[in-house]
Order: sequence, then structure tokens, then C-alpha cells
Amino acid sequence: MKYIILVLSLLALIANCQDDVVQISTGYLRGNVYPTHREFLGIPFGEPPIGEKRWTSPVAIETLGNDVYDSTYQRAGCSQQCILPAGVCPTNTSEDCLYLNVYTPAVQPDQTGPLPVMFFIPGGRFEMGAANTVIYNSTVVVNTTSVIMVTINYRLGALGFLVTDTFVGNYGFEDQLLALQWVQDNIKGFGGDPTQVTLYGESAGGSSAALHLTSPASAGLFSKLMIESNPWSLPTKSSKELQDLAKKFAGDLGCDVSDNNCLLSASVDDILQAQNKSDNTFTPFAPLLTFLPWTPVVDGKLITDQPIKLIQEGNYNKVPVLLGTVHDEALLFIASVSTDISKIEFIGGIMDIFGIGNEFRINSLYGPLQNQSSNNYMDLMGRIGTDYVFVCPTRNVAVNMAKYNPVYLYQFQHVTSFNVYGNTYPMCADVVCHGLELPYIFDTASLEDYTFTPEEQALSFQMINYWTNFAKNADPSIGNPVDVQWPRYNSTDYMMTFQTPSFIQTGYLAEYCDFWDNLNYQYNFGY
Repeated sequence: MKYIILVLSLLALIANCQDDVVQISTGYLRGNVYPTHREFLGIPFGEPPIGEKRWTSPVAIETLGNDVYDSTYQRAGCSQQCILPAGVCPTNTSEDCLYLNVYTPAVQPDQTGPLPVMFFIPGGRFEMGAANTVIYNSTVVVNTTSVIMVTINYRLGALGFLVTDTFVGNYGFEDQLLALQWVQDNIKGFGGDPTQVTLYGESAGGSSAALHLTSPASAGLFSKLMIESNPWSLPTKSSKELQDLAKKFAGDLGCDVSDNNCLLSASVDDILQAQNKSDNTFTPFAPLLTFLPWTPVVDGKLITDQPIKLIQEGNYNKVPVLLGTVHDEALLFIASVSTDISKIEFIGGIMDIFGIGNEFRINSLYGPLQNQSSNNYMDLMGRIGTDYVFVCPTRNVAVNMAKYNPVYLYQFQHVTSFNVYGNTYPMCADVVCHGLELPYIFDTASLEDYTFTPEEQALSFQMINYWTNFAKNADPSIGNPVDVQWPRYNSTDYMMTFQTPSFIQTGYLAEYCDFWDNLNYQYNFGY
């Protein structure tokens, strides 16, 4: 009798509140309803990975309980020490963090069918970032387009990717898989179409998207994919490399790496402190690995090989793909190591990364770009890093994917009128640093206390239309109006260039990218 009364009460509540309560496979949710959109925030998709469940595969939520679950406010991001700009860092964190957000347009009475879904994975070096941050607020996207947005958390750093003889790693990647499966099981309750899911992400989220593109475990969980600023030349690590990092991490934590009781009983604060120490370990024989300490692991099951290699071999989930970079991707990472690089340090760094002998070829190609009035080689090192790690391997995978499926290539080149990175990285004020397209694709500058110029606001609306058109129609030019038709990538090497105004160009950096293609982007994988 009590159960019947509860069900009747829920039905009455749904009828009275119309669209603020939805039913999913695990129970009922109440969200926020506005004239233009709905928000369902902090929805659990996995059991809390705490206590003995730390460093175990995520377990799907079985039930939300008998009460209507309150999804009107954000939950914690995953545990981290965040040094990103304020709008990208969560305000609170916890090991209990397997939550996601769903944003929908206001439900229309004449809606004729389910809406396409966009599934966003945050970036942050696999150590930082979260769904509950200002920059990923998706209200404008769903307000102005007919899509549903999902943003997720996943375990980060050592808590997400520790590999020892006992702990197999890839926990953060498994969290992403579980969230994708949650969408398949539940998105209909929000008016979404589980057969039309566009998976995308930026930075480590872009790396994650590339991993899903090439993982057999992800097949069928998405229909389209977008990759923003993936550092293709920073490899997904081998088990041995992550085990070596685990030994250093465990030592910094005061544990033997084989002492599971010590590892499991450690506090989150101590884990983050030890992680920070182990992050700063320099690997002289594979220096690029220093920039991305914690990654998913090539385990032969979920992740079978490096994504760029699998794509070159044609061994991936063949769906329409949109991918690209920003103009000065690597400058931020170079500046985090040093803002003053001498010529000797520059040559030494090139030799260390690319091997003795290649420094002559690289210096011959890039040396003329150095500002002859400056003794600081930071900008030139940033240019080389941008080309080798981001831009040219992105072109390489576009060339290879275009043999099998639709591909659209872009670069964001607009220098924004404000510096999101602020005083911490003043060099980003006049260039296009890593991540600076994000306020445009979500239109969240005003939420971060910045103001777009009218031209920048128009660019933001255009980029939202391109992104959502692709999600709806597998073609960024079809759907909501756009100023420039964006052709598919082919042998003409078409690239959308986002500026004010935007335009199409061909052959971008062809001489440099041909050089790196010949050198091989797996040069420094170290195994």
C-alpha cells in the first residue's frame, strides 16, 4: 500500500510540475525548469568509488531510492589540485564524484521526435577539471539549438590511472564508458535519442575522445565524435611506464607500491600531495612524457594501442569526425617549464626530445622563424611543440580518416580581447593559448566575468551552430545558419579557420607537417 501511494504521489507530482521531474531506469529526478531550458545537475551514474572501492572498476547505480532525487544543484568534482583558470576548476571536490549533468531545451508540445545528444568530457591533463565548472555551463547551447547536453566527471590522476601489480589502471576511462552507457540507458527520459550521441572533449577530454574512437569497448556508444586539441604525440602510457610512476608515487606517499592496505588507507590530501611530487619526475629518455604524467594505459583490452597508430592502420570506430587545434597550443606548456630559454637550452632540448642529429634538420626548418632581436627561444620552442604535438598529427589523422569516413578539420586562430589565463600566463594575452576556444563553444565568457566584443559574440554563436549542426546532421554546415560553408576534409587539405571573420584555407603549414609526418609522431613513445 505504501508503494502504491508513493507511485500515485509521484505521478501527481509529475503532472503538476510538468517537466521538472523525469523518470530514468534508477528512479525519479527533479531538475530546474526555465522558460528556455531545463537543468538536471549532479546525477549519480556510478557508486561512490571510496574505501575498498578506490582503484576498482566503477559500478553502475542500481537505484536512486524511493524519493525523488534532487538534481537541482551541482555535486563535487573529482579529487584534484587544480591550477587551471578559475572558470575551469571545480569549487569543491571529493572521491565521491561520479556525477553528470544533463541540459535540455524547454520541452515543446509539438516536438516530433527525440533530440540528438552531445556528450562532453572535460580536459585538464587527466588530473584537473570537472563538469561542475563555469566554463562548461551548457545553457546557451541548449537554449539556442535543438540538442541535449551531457557533461561528466571521471576519476583523475593517481586515483583514476594508478597501475601496480594489483591495480590495473584505466579507472577514469572506465568511468567515461559507464557514463556513456548511462546515456544509452537513460537519455530517452530527457527527450534524447541514444542512437544520436556525439562524444567530444578538449585537451585530455580530446585525448579521451580519441581513445573512445579507437577502443573496441566504446563501439556503438556514440554516432559522431569531435576531438579538440588532442596532444597526439604525447602517448597513452604503457603498463611499465605507469608502474614506474606508481613506484615513485607510492614512495612519496610513504607506502611500498605492493602494500595495498597502505595505499587504500591513505587520505585524499596525502594522495594529492604525493601525486604532485611524482608529477615533477623528469624522464630524460622520453622527456615529452613529463608533460602528461597520468594517462590511461595501453592494456590490450580497453585500449589496444596508440590512437594515432590505430587510425593510421584504419583500425578504429568509423564515424563522422570533426577535429582541430588552436594556433598556439604548446606555448602554455613550454612556459610552465621555463619562460626564458637560451639558444643552448633550445638546441639541447631538441636533441633530448628528437635525438642527436635531428636538431640540425629541425633548426634548419624552424631557425628562420626565431626573432633575431631576442635571445629567448621560448616562442620558437612553443611553435615546434604546437606543430609536432598538436597541429601536424591532427592533420595526419585527418588524412587517414578521410579514407573511410567524413572528416572536418579546423583551427581556432582568433586572439581574444581578454586573457582567460590572467597574470599567471601573461604571454597568452596576445596569442591563442591552449583551451581558448572553450568560452566560444559554450558562450560562457560572461559567466567568467569577461565580455565578448560584438565580433567575438558573433563568432561564438557561429561556432555553437557548427558544433551542434555536426551533432544533428554529421555536417557542420547543415542546420542552423552559418556564414561560411565548411567542406569535408580531402586531398585539397581544407581547414576551417576561426577568426573574425572566419574563412577556409588549404595547405596550412604543409611544409612543416610534411617534415613531421616523415619523422613519425611515435618517435618518443619510449617502447
